[in-house]
Amino acid sequence: MAAIAFRTGLDRTTFRPLVGWAHVQQSLGVIWTTRIGSRVMRLLFGSDLRSWLSEDVTVATALGIYDELITAAHRWEPEYRVTDMQLVRLGREGVLGLRHSGLYYPEGRLGNYAIAIPEGGSLPLAAQAILTRGRAR
Repeated sequence: MAAIAFRTGLDRTTFRPLVGWAHVQQSLGVIWTTRIGSRVMRLLFGSDLRSWLSEDVTVATALGIYDELITAAHRWEPEYRVTDMQLVRLGREGVLGLRHSGLYYPEGRLGNYAIAIPEGGSLPLAAQAILTRGRAR
């Protein structure tokens, strides 16, 4: 049996090595919080999540957020396929967040989808958290 070729990279804030699922989680955070049109020579990279943050939470808004984030993840992250997504309350202040789960494919970037590992995570959707994270670049 051959070893799995996990993707590696650096943490955006600590510059420590990231391997496997931790790298995918960081990648999803970058994809979901990067405004479309903000990257030079990669103008289509990211999602339009910020346009939904000022809306009241209705069924239509939730579906729009789901559609935006799942489409962006499937377009830009070949190692993860979202199977479930929920809007959740993350704090006493009523901060809105996102909980997701799906299948992690460690070699998906190489076109190998034979290895599938169930994974998941969460992301704060508070405008301040996203805006602050966006300035860290």
